[in-house]
Amino acid sequence: MSAYLMPIKVALLLFPFLALAISSIFFVRQYRKFGRFIFSRAIVLYSFVFYLLCAYFLVILPLPSIEEVAQMTGPKMEWQLGASWQHFLQQTVLQINDPTTYFPALKQNVVLEPLFNLFLTLPFGVYMRYYFKLSFPKTIVATFGLSLFFELTQLTGLYFIYPRPYRLFDVNDLFVNTLGGTIGFLVTPLFTFLLPTREEMDAESYAKDNRVTFTRRFVAWLIDWGILNLFAWMLMILLRVTVNKEIDDFTNDYWYFLLEVVLYFILLNYILNGQTLGKKLVRIRVMEENHSRVSFRAIFKRYGLLYLIYVSATRINVLFTPFIQSTNQMLVLVSLLVVLIFGLIQLGFYCNILWAAFKKQPRFFYEKRTATYVVSTIQRNKVRN
Repeated sequence: MSAYLMPIKVALLLFPFLALAISSIFFVRQYRKFGRFIFSRAIVLYSFVFYLLCAYFLVILPLPSIEEVAQMTGPKMEWQLGASWQHFLQQTVLQINDPTTYFPALKQNVVLEPLFNLFLTLPFGVYMRYYFKLSFPKTIVATFGLSLFFELTQLTGLYFIYPRPYRLFDVNDLFVNTLGGTIGFLVTPLFTFLLPTREEMDAESYAKDNRVTFTRRFVAWLIDWGILNLFAWMLMILLRVTVNKEIDDFTNDYWYFLLEVVLYFILLNYILNGQTLGKKLVRIRVMEENHSRVSFRAIFKRYGLLYLIYVSATRINVLFTPFIQSTNQMLVLVSLLVVLIFGLIQLGFYCNILWAAFKKQPRFFYEKRTATYVVSTIQRNKVRN
């Protein structure tokens, strides 16, 4: 039993980290498709990932040593369909007319192994019908594909890490696994009658697909700066390899920050008609009041006000703060005034961000000053299940 519990424990330990990586993919995809990521959909998708993770670990764990596998001499494949049934008939203690044999029979491997393979893919059939809306034939094919993936994982010795398979490739497992997914499809209503349907999830998402939330904009902002930071990192590596490996890291310099803002947030935004790469991914766009296309002037004022003035206040404070410790009283006084003034500017900036974040339709100060706003580009009639 411990051999079966260990994969579950491993999955429990690894799942939060795996979910963190997968969530970013789903997060962007849901925003692109619906403009909203609802809790019920998150529960279904994460539970599906967790199930697949557990199933995969149940197939490959526990892992033997390479030396132990190298000494194995048993068969690698079982091609005789029905061999499991023959083994059951030969070894089982089950007698249908004797109830006292039922429980002992359940402890035998000839019973446990087929049941394990059956229940391994039963949830897969449920998910295929409930959330992914596959038809009965497609569910059978999908379950067979999943089972074949598991069996090939075993046949290749965990993708050739081992010198030979440490578990048997069995066509009977393919059959029983596929049967499990088929049964899962048929019994889906028994497990999902209390859950919201896929149509209800989509309807809830569509109902607010034109609402551009603060979270949605924040995701776009994270993507944009993630792209810029990745580019800066790659640029430094390229320069150190091709030009001078002793070159100083200039990507944190203020002039490089200004260059990023001008080229990416202003110039690219104008070329793409109010969209950066992050905004494209979550399907939002900057618009200008009373204009069908945002003007370069509006883009320049919008991001100039945001990045070149208010965000720059932080860098100015960092520059003047050390002078407060100076012995020159006039320099200390000027530095204190600069830090105080720009500190108040920063405080007002952050208060505006927090206030707008709690509003249903967040509109920040720099948007009001530049007559710009953000809209969703999602069109419901173009969305498919």
